[in-house]
Amino acid sequence: MALVLDSSVSLSWFFPDERTGFTDAALELAAQEECWVPALWQLEFPNALLIAQRRRRLTRVERLEVLAEVARLRLRVDPRIHELRAISDLAERHSLSTYDAAYLELASRLDSPLITLDSQLAVAAAAAGVTVHAPGRSSASQLRRRYNI
Repeated sequence: MALVLDSSVSLSWFFPDERTGFTDAALELAAQEECWVPALWQLEFPNALLIAQRRRRLTRVERLEVLAEVARLRLRVDPRIHELRAISDLAERHSLSTYDAAYLELASRLDSPLITLDSQLAVAAAAAGVTVHAPGRSSASQLRRRYNI
């Protein structure tokens, strides 16, 4: 089963103070299931790491190690380029940033569950009819049972 991962989840795997049972279960899923991210993720993820380095949350060496490690996860990157008006309209309709709307659009188009830590994105996805796995909506044990991990 295909899943869509929000960058908030994938980033949490590499910061011990952000890891939880829920995010660890999502990491196990990423190793076993087909997981998708929008093309935007390829900019968003390394940018967040660079900001973390600048804030001294990790070193340059650690940042480069994380980039190498996440590449081994084989996340599938959606090549679709969004029509500017359509993604802006989706963001406006659900009170999201266009960045978050890209995750919602991908999950909707693939008819796949969305895994996120972003509560606003989770609410918007649920309102759009997308299955959402998020803290407070799904527990780590529920994720493991549902996907047999």
